[in-house]
Amino acid sequence: MGILAIFALPLLLLGITGIIHIYQSIMWLVSKSAVQNKVVVITDAISGLGKECSRVFHAGGARLVLCGRTWEKLEALYDALISVADPSATYTPKLILLDISDINCIQDVAKEIQNCYGCVDILINNASMKVKGAAQSISLELDKKIMDANYFGPVTLTKALLPNMISRKTGQIVLINSIQGKIGVPFRAAYAASKHAAEGFFDCLRAEMEEFDICVSTVSPTFICSYHRQSASGNWEASIWKFFFRKVAYGVHPVEVAEEVLRTVSRKKQEVLMANPIPRAAVYIRTFFPELFFAIVASGIRENLKTEEET
Repeated sequence: MGILAIFALPLLLLGITGIIHIYQSIMWLVSKSAVQNKVVVITDAISGLGKECSRVFHAGGARLVLCGRTWEKLEALYDALISVADPSATYTPKLILLDISDINCIQDVAKEIQNCYGCVDILINNASMKVKGAAQSISLELDKKIMDANYFGPVTLTKALLPNMISRKTGQIVLINSIQGKIGVPFRAAYAASKHAAEGFFDCLRAEMEEFDICVSTVSPTFICSYHRQSASGNWEASIWKFFFRKVAYGVHPVEVAEEVLRTVSRKKQEVLMANPIPRAAVYIRTFFPELFFAIVASGIRENLKTEEET
């Protein structure tokens, strides 16, 4: 009896692990099958996340329309995709030059996108621009550029492609946003403002599009890190601010986000927050205990300034 008890727990754990693995594999296959033959438009496909989204949707058999600012990088992505894919199970991606911050060109590009396949099933608004600095040090010109890239660009492209979705009464729009669309992080005022604006627009659009069976989804990671994670330097780690938001610095890998975007599309999720417990808690603290949140933020700034003076 004792020997059976000793082996029972490892076998039970092994069995549970196997069941979880099988379940995840089945759900992954379901997610991929949900985008098969769908026309999927990905903006800023040449970014780290854009490349990973292109990879997973291409492998799922989607008809991709890849948008980016640099033709050479789009061609490199094209070569990378077709070199590893099964030609019998995938479609050849179509490439479109698009600078999402150039609002004046978006209408013409939208027509070019629709001409590729005659319609758009899924639009993934991935393009984004970041800036870091004290609010008073960022020029209004740069503020506007950030707003064009992160708000007016995605909104203009969405509005240009929306009538076709409404007429067909089908489609899905995905906004890759940020946790900073929910909470403001110091020294990122312009970026946070643009992400708040985008969050508000697509929240409203979600309700308006329900009658047309058009799904609007928002995926908000804490921070999309580079392929090689590196710890931040300096004495930040000792501060209460860094303790509260330390997971933000490490971020989420592009592969994780891309796979979540695929799951979001296949399950028609409305909102996904990709955050570890600490930044996730920060969102709730900002909502229910704003004074505590503001005090922590202010404390973090004071400690940062003190650290810089000591250095």
